[in-house]
Formats: sequence, C-alpha cells, structure tokens
Amino acid sequence: MKRHLVWFRNDLRVDDHPALSHACASKDDAVVAIYFYCAKQFAAHDVGRNQQYLIQKALSNLSQSLEQLNIKLIILTSDDFASSIDRLSQVIDDLAITDLHLNIEYAYNERQRDKQACQVLSNKTNCHRYVADSLVAPWDVLSKQGTPFKVFTPFSKAVYEAMDKSPIHPLSMPTARAKENLNAFQTVSNSDLDEVKPTAKFCPDISENNVHKQLADFVDDSIIDYKKDRDFPAIPGTSQISPALAIGSVSIRRCYEFARAKRGEGAKTWIKELIWRDFYRSVMWHFPYVARGQGFLPVDKKIHWNRSEDDFEKWCAGSTGVPIVDSAMRQLLTTGWMHNRLRMVVASFLCKNLWIDWRWGERFFAQHLYDFDYASNNGGWQWSASIGTDAAPYFRVFNPVSQAERFDPDAEFIRKWIEPLQSLPSKAIHQFEQKPLPNYPSCMVDIKDSRKKAIEQFKVAKESEDD
Repeated sequence: MKRHLVWFRNDLRVDDHPALSHACASKDDAVVAIYFYCAKQFAAHDVGRNQQYLIQKALSNLSQSLEQLNIKLIILTSDDFASSIDRLSQVIDDLAITDLHLNIEYAYNERQRDKQACQVLSNKTNCHRYVADSLVAPWDVLSKQGTPFKVFTPFSKAVYEAMDKSPIHPLSMPTARAKENLNAFQTVSNSDLDEVKPTAKFCPDISENNVHKQLADFVDDSIIDYKKDRDFPAIPGTSQISPALAIGSVSIRRCYEFARAKRGEGAKTWIKELIWRDFYRSVMWHFPYVARGQGFLPVDKKIHWNRSEDDFEKWCAGSTGVPIVDSAMRQLLTTGWMHNRLRMVVASFLCKNLWIDWRWGERFFAQHLYDFDYASNNGGWQWSASIGTDAAPYFRVFNPVSQAERFDPDAEFIRKWIEPLQSLPSKAIHQFEQKPLPNYPSCMVDIKDSRKKAIEQFKVAKESEDD
C-alpha cells in the first residue's frame, strides 16, 4: 500500500485540486496533507496581515473539509522556504511517505523551493507536480516560433486555441477515505499558529461553499451586465471572489467553467479577465526577473524616481487632494479591497503624477489587499508605470479628473468614502482643482503640469537606455 502526502500551498481547497485528486486515486492507499506556515517568508514577500488572516481562516476551513474526507491536515510553522524543505523531509521519513503530490506555483522563489525540494527528496519519495493555478500552463502557450508572448492579445488567442484542443474539465472533490485513514498519521502534531489580526474592518467569507454560491449567483444574476458595469465603483458589478481566488479556496478552472456556461459579452469579458491572470503568470514564468523587483523593460533602470516619503505617505493615507484617488485608497484601508478601475487610477497617479517608484505602490498593495496576487499585482503595477510587458505607452497617463467624471459621474463613490464631501454637489467635487473644497486638502500637484513633466522624464530615460 502506498502512502501519499499532499503539499498544500496557495490552493487551499478540496474542489478541483489535482494534487489531492491524484493522491486519492486508489481507495486503498493512505493519504495525509500538509501545509507550512512561513511567517518570515510572508514578511519577505510583503504579504500583509489581511491576507495572512485570510490564509489562517482558509486553513481552518480546509482542515474541516479534509477531515470530512477522513484526511488529516498537518499544519507546521517554518521560518522560510528553506527550512520548510528540511521539515518536509523529516515528515516524509517519519510517516514513511512513498509519494508527494503538489500543485505548481509560478513565482521565482516558489519555483526555486520546489526545484530544491524535489532534488532533496528524489531518493526518498516520488514527486508528482500538477497544473492547478492557471487555465493553461505557461509552457503550453507559446508563439509559432516557440517563444513566450509579450503582448496580451496574441497570448489570449493562443489560450483559447489551447482550451479548444484540450477542453478544461475541473475535478470533483474526492470521495471520503475509510475512517481508519484519519488515524493513520498521528505521529506528527500540528504547530500552534500566532493568530494574525487583520487591519481591515471587514473580512470576506472565503469558505468553499460560500464562494461557489457567490460565483453561481454572480454568473446567474450579474455577469450579463459585467461588461458595462465593471468600471463603475459605485455599482456592485464585479464577482467579489478575488480574495478566494488569490489564496486558492476556489479554482480558476472552476471559475471558467461557470462563466463558459453563459453566453453574452459580459461572460466573454469576465473570461478575458481570467486570461489576464494567466498572462501575468506566464510573464513571471518565462521572465522570472520581474519577480525580483525588476521592470520588464530596461528603461526601468534609467528612471530617477521621486523618493519623497512624505508624498508617498499622503498617497497611502488617501490625503492627496484628488477625490477619486483618496476615496479609492480609503476603500482599500477600510475593506482590504479596491475596485479594479481605481487600482489603475491610483497607480497611475502615484507613478506618473507623483513620479514615485512603482515598487513602493506594489508593496503597499501587497501589505493591504485581501486579494493580493503576486503575479497580477506585479503585472498591474508595471503596466501602470509603463515599464512592463504589454505596457501602456509612457505618454498615456490616466487623468484622475476625467476618470472620476466618467466612472463616478455623480460622485456617489467619492462621497461614500470622504465624509467632508458628502454634502457637496458632484460638479463641485469634480472641479476640485478650480476651487478648493471645504475641509479637504488641496491637490498635491498640478495634474496637467505633473503629467507633462512625467512624459518629459520618461522620454529622457528612454533616450538614455543605450548609454
């Protein structure tokens, strides 16, 4: 009889979990699961208290779900990835594990960890790796010349072609093991986790049952209007499942299956967003230096950013004097989430109008978002700074005034998050540059002038690339 160990990471679910399903393929084999909680690694990756809290909630849910399958979840603490490999090796020895199952992660440090783990364990156990965090594996989406894509549109076409050739069929939750399986691995005890308190006032319910219901409700009721509603922050037009998707309590393939069953532009647009998620994972896989603090384009090394911590702190606190920027930042600080359209607006303002290093903003988002996703967050910030793959040309700068007038015309979202502006008419709020708003700070910069300076500085940086 074989003894299988399932190594959970950012895939905290039992539905559509390839590693778990393959470990449970034979009803006669013994199965146990493990998760390493690496606090110092979280700190090194700037994973904030909000997402750490969510992970702890998800681990509790996962433990209960696995127990219903008569599978024990061992949760161990470890300082970092390196020490987790040592502890994993010891567990494999202690439990006489014959087969290790894990779903592949695409970021640089995670890849190095898994490579080292498989090398260290090769003479102890059989290592099995599976694709679970993307619709199509990055190495299966290449150009006709066999090179990775650097632009989203041709990448998305290749993803659709790959899914047509090999249709996606999410895996169901495994059937329960015999009760004896639950007691077959009692020699390893769980570590006590230091409870993390979130900084946000609200916490999303990321339990599998709730997220699947939330996904079904979105597809049934709202996805039809997704294309026209998704850019308006005052309208609840998005799925709100991104926190669950970020930590893996719902499968990207399951999301695709739900949406594919619907017709219309709304469903097509939402699926396109899922493919954007794949795109940034592909970029991180094929160009791993972007996961090490480097811009995709070499011009990033030639830019001399504004290093004013005071300017940055005003942006962080939502005190820039730009209502749409400040309301978005206050939404983030209060809820641990920000509307996607506003993520682009605040990122553009930080990088282009304040001329502050995109890495500062990337780190701040990581520290506060419940739905922090390393690849998507990195790709989004590089896009906003115009130094990433498929980047917006440097002379295209989001104008926060026109963005607010277009996507929050009645200033409904702004009033919700900025109390001093609640009694003002929307026209006055949108004309904040012409006339100061009462009990509200003046704009930090001249928006038109700062845009012009940013374009000039970027042009100088590009001209110096070959120096």
